[in-house]
This record gives sequence, C-alpha cells and structure tokens, in this order.
Amino acid sequence: MAPLGPPDPYAASDRLPLSLAEELVLLFTDPDSGTLRVSRNGFQRAIAAAVFAELLLTGGIEVEDRRITGFRPVGARDEVTAEVLDRLERTPKGRRPGLDAALRRVPRGPAVRIFRERLVASGHLTLERRLFLLLVPYRAWPPVRATVGAEIAERIAATVRGASGPRGASSSAERDLHLAGLLWAAQLDRRLFPGRVHSELRKSFRAVAREQPISQALRRVVGADNASGG
Repeated sequence: MAPLGPPDPYAASDRLPLSLAEELVLLFTDPDSGTLRVSRNGFQRAIAAAVFAELLLTGGIEVEDRRITGFRPVGARDEVTAEVLDRLERTPKGRRPGLDAALRRVPRGPAVRIFRERLVASGHLTLERRLFLLLVPYRAWPPVRATVGAEIAERIAATVRGASGPRGASSSAERDLHLAGLLWAAQLDRRLFPGRVHSELRKSFRAVAREQPISQALRRVVGADNASGG
C-alpha cells in the first residue's frame, strides 16, 4: 500500500515523549488494519480526558473535586490542547467550567485525527491509502512497530500491579496510573485486558480511577452518553 504524504517527521533528536492521548491512540490501533479496534464514542471521550490529565500532570491546570480551580498558560504541543488552554484563558476565574462540561467541549472526531497526524509526524504511525474489497478507498494508520500498543498495555499493567496507589509514584508511573484510570472510566479496560484472568487487574484500574477527578468526570460523561444513546 502506498503511504500518503505525512507531515514532516521530527528528527530523532527532537522527539518529545508521547502524550497520554497519543499513547491511547497507539493502544487501540490495530497493527494490521491500521484502524481503531474500539467503539469510537468512549474512545473519543477518553482522548479529551487525556488532554486534561496531561495538563494536570504538567501543571497547566489545578483540579478539585469536579471543577478546574486553577490555570497556568503552560503552552501546547498540539491544537487540541491549545484550544483548551485558550478557552480557559478567556474564561474568568470564577466562571471556569466543571470537568464534565470541559470534557464535552473538546471536539471528538477532530481530536483523534490531530493526534494521529502527530504520531505520523513523529514516526510512530504510517498513513496509507487502501481499498476495501478492492473498491472502496479508505485511510489506514498502521503503527511503524506492530508491537507498540501491546508494549504500552504491558507497561501500564506492570505499573498498576506494582503500585500501592497514585500517591508517591514516580512521574512515569503516575502517567501510567492516569492511563489506567482513563481506560476504566471510558469502559475500554476490558478491550485490552479481557476475561477472568484480568479481573483483579481491572479492579485495580477502578481503584486507581477513584483517586483521579478527571477519570471520574470521564466516567460520568461516558455514562451519560450511553444513557442518551449518544
């Protein structure tokens, strides 16, 4: 399959660590089909929540219970985060939205596309044009390394199994714990860790998510979406 012309790739020395949203895309990209192997609604909401979790981890926002209580203009690596930061900067302090409302304001489809394009530019995905049944054209985004999603999943599981909780974790482990919480909150954990053999691990994901206001907001938003059929 002929690759399309991707954005200019980063030089190896310029590569930044993957964001939480980018890792979610890699986790759920099928290495053969180059498409997402998960229902889009919960996944798209998880991408939005990952943007807020990234801002929380990098000091861009402060969160208490269900609200954004603080904001710092930390800069953005992508258009989705830039839009979130711009909206927060234009909102008076006393009128900053609750987390649920903030998550809902992130556009779903465009957010996924933007992070896919970033992964193409950084050399983690390849953009290809393919034909379904030799007739219908579609775009595929296969990973450059077929095992990358499985490796991220194994790393998250190892972190959760070895952690007593999010408090006191290293920065890299804390990121994994946020990913675990987002997976549970968006009802995506069973897709990666199915069956009874992983039941205790999924319970640990739930326990981790209960410590994370953003994961709790994501759970509420996804639940409301499912209840309304949207």
